[in-house]
Amino acid sequence: MKKWWPYLVIVLLWVPLVVFESDYLYALQDQNLFLHTPLFYEQQMVKAGGLLTWIGSYLTQYFYYPMLGAGILCLLWAFFMWLCKRTFQLANTWIALIPVACMVLTIVTLGYWVYYLKMPGHPFCATIGSIVTVALVWGYRALPRRHHLPSVYIVFAAGLGYMAFGFYALLATALMGVISWRENKSFLGDFFLALTQIIFWPVFGYFRVFHETNIVNIYWAGLPVFAHQGERFFAYNMPYVFLFASMVLMAMKPSIKSRKWLNITIVAVVAIGLLKFWNKDDNLHRELSMTRSIETGQWDKALKTAKNVKNEPTRLICMMRNLALFVQGAKTTNGYRDGAKRPAAPFTIHTVHTAGKLLYLQYGIPNYCYRWCMEDGVEYGWSIEKLKLMTMCSILNGEEVAAQRYVNLLKKTDFHKKWAMRMEAMIKAPQLVMQAPEFKHILPLLRDDNFLTADQSQQELFLIEHIMSTPGATLEQRRLADFTMSYYRNNRQKLVEQ
Repeated sequence: MKKWWPYLVIVLLWVPLVVFESDYLYALQDQNLFLHTPLFYEQQMVKAGGLLTWIGSYLTQYFYYPMLGAGILCLLWAFFMWLCKRTFQLANTWIALIPVACMVLTIVTLGYWVYYLKMPGHPFCATIGSIVTVALVWGYRALPRRHHLPSVYIVFAAGLGYMAFGFYALLATALMGVISWRENKSFLGDFFLALTQIIFWPVFGYFRVFHETNIVNIYWAGLPVFAHQGERFFAYNMPYVFLFASMVLMAMKPSIKSRKWLNITIVAVVAIGLLKFWNKDDNLHRELSMTRSIETGQWDKALKTAKNVKNEPTRLICMMRNLALFVQGAKTTNGYRDGAKRPAAPFTIHTVHTAGKLLYLQYGIPNYCYRWCMEDGVEYGWSIEKLKLMTMCSILNGEEVAAQRYVNLLKKTDFHKKWAMRMEAMIKAPQLVMQAPEFKHILPLLRDDNFLTADQSQQELFLIEHIMSTPGATLEQRRLADFTMSYYRNNRQKLVEQ
């Protein structure tokens, strides 16, 4: 029974992921896109590590049901531990818990990078890549040591593996070299061959195979690049560094025996590390929860989330709260805490890149929503959220051809087909839009003027000025103008300072 205890620890990881990170996991799939089309597959395979991102994108969509997605992750982590024990012939399975903890941190430390990270399928890539790494090493160790089979295997594993899995195949090649050096006590033979393959294949792939890989990143293909506006944030790479270092350790020192004090120490270090670096930003989690509530029309839940804020809220929380209060028919924001806490990120966060696009749509300003969806789609990659918002904007603007185009894409997904088919019915029968709960409060806010200017990424100020300067003709438009004017008068000094 004791030999299964390390795997039971993995099962325990499922609990905090589901209890504390359900909205975060749902947001990961909302910012992800996987299409069952040959073109989508081909788009991933134009760069090194393309198969890795294709598999990662496919698995990330299961976070639509956070319990299911987290369960898949835990099963993969348990399989990784079992594979490590068999491949490296570990005397102590608990050691494999260290790289698993690093994989957890590659997911739960991202914070606002969920909106800005450009690598498709990144939540699963570290896990899948690590499993592939160990599996390739297992293949090397399983081969008989004759007819130079291990050497030939190194060449093919490095070459074909790099094309499909990027850096993780290079890591596997390095581990093969380490095992060869440990067994033969020589830097010649497979160790030297592995080194040459690590150097050769990325260069060969860059010049002869791929055309969308930056030469700066050819050796890191398949790993996320934490860069924003020309600045790199290497601190977010540390879980990957420790993950790879722990795998090298297992390859070099597999004979570390199981000791009770050592096992307890490993569990303690893993627990402390997860508690220390797990992203516990309350405002981010409330933003994600409120975004999900607004998307599904659960306005009461959004207000409850804003009401129970523990610390000073961000402006995005206040903006979504104001929207929910208006939709619910409130006249003031009394009883709710205002604030302007800066988002806990190492760079400036603009609301238009997070939930701001949704706010534009909900306030009946689809052109600005569509504009930012298009711009963010080009810059950061397409996602379920963007395609849904662009579909709704196109329907509201009477652009049936554009709406049908996005619906056709969403019908190629696993979990958003029903939503796409509902929208398709509205495209074919526009009168259904009037009855749809998604558009119920948006339609009265639409204006006849169809224009697009620049909001300078200052969304809240733009919304206040836009609503107050164009009060509109309908009752709902005038009510929104009165609500906004009241809020502005009561908080004018604070808004100016912010």
